Amino acid sequence: MQISYEQIYLEQSKSLKIESYTNKSHCNIVSWHLHPEYELVFIKSGSGSIQIDSHHENYDNGLLVFLGPNIPHMPFGNKEFKNNVEVVIQFPESFVTEKLAHFPEFDTLTAFIKRSCNAIIFSSESHKKLRSQFLKFNKQNDTEKLLNFIDILHQLSFSKNQRTIRKAPLSLDINKHSFERISKVYQYVNDHYAKEVRSENLAKILGLTPNSFCRVFKTATNRNFIDFLNEFRIKKAQECFDNNEISITEVMYLSGFNDPSYFSRQFKKYAGVSPSTYNQLSTTN
Repeated sequence: MQISYEQIYLEQSKSLKIESYTNKSHCNIVSWHLHPEYELVFIKSGSGSIQIDSHHENYDNGLLVFLGPNIPHMPFGNKEFKNNVEVVIQFPESFVTEKLAHFPEFDTLTAFIKRSCNAIIFSSESHKKLRSQFLKFNKQNDTEKLLNFIDILHQLSFSKNQRTIRKAPLSLDINKHSFERISKVYQYVNDHYAKEVRSENLAKILGLTPNSFCRVFKTATNRNFIDFLNEFRIKKAQECFDNNEISITEVMYLSGFNDPSYFSRQFKKYAGVSPSTYNQLSTTN
C-alpha cells in the first residue's frame, strides 16, 4: 500500500501549526501518509475509523489521539455531523528539544511526548474534559494558543485510561531510506528557497542521478519536485505579505522567484488570487 510523505508547513513566527476544520473546510489529506512532526488530533463528534499503521478500529462520539513522528495513518475526520469540528495540532521535534527542554518544569511533558512515538488514544472522559479547550483555538491569538496547548499537554500527561498503539517496524509500504532522503530535501528547500534551487544539485547531494531523484521524490510524495518547490515558495510569499509592508516585487525576490509573470501565475495557482489582490486583502485585515 503506497504511503505519501506529507510536508507540514510551519510559519517562522510560530512554534506550532494549529488548524480547525469544519464540515465545509475539512482537511484535504485523503490517503495513507506520514510526516516527521508530532500530531495531536481532536474530533468533536461523529463516528469514523482509526487506521494507524497496521492498527484499525472504529470510534463513536468523536476522538482524541496523539501520534509520534513518522507513523503512517489515514485521516481521522468524518462528515457525519454538520457541526463537527476537527482540530489538528502539529509540531516538530525541535519544539521538544529546543523549546520545552529549556524549562525543567516541563520534564514531565517532554517524557509524555516521547511516549507518543507509539500512538496514544485517549478515553472519552479525557475527550469530554478537554473539549472546550480544543474548541477555543479558533478564537485565540498565537500567545493564547500556545498557552492553551501547553495546558492540554499537561492534562493529557496524567490522564487515565490511555491506550497505546504499538507501531509495527516498517510495516505497509515504507522505504525508510527514501523518506530520510525526502526529509533532507525538505530541509534544504527550507534553508535555500530564496536562492536558486535545482533538482540536479539536490540529486548530487543525495548521491542520485537527476532522473532517480525525480522518481524517488514523486514516489514518496505523489507530486513533482517543481510543484512542491513552487508551492513552498508561494507560502513564503504569503507569509511575507502577511507580516511585512513591502512591494510585490520585493516579495517575489524574497520568496525565490525572478519572473513577474511566472510568479503571478504560480501565486494564483496555489493561493487562489493574484499577488496584488492577496496583498490588498492582507493589508485590510
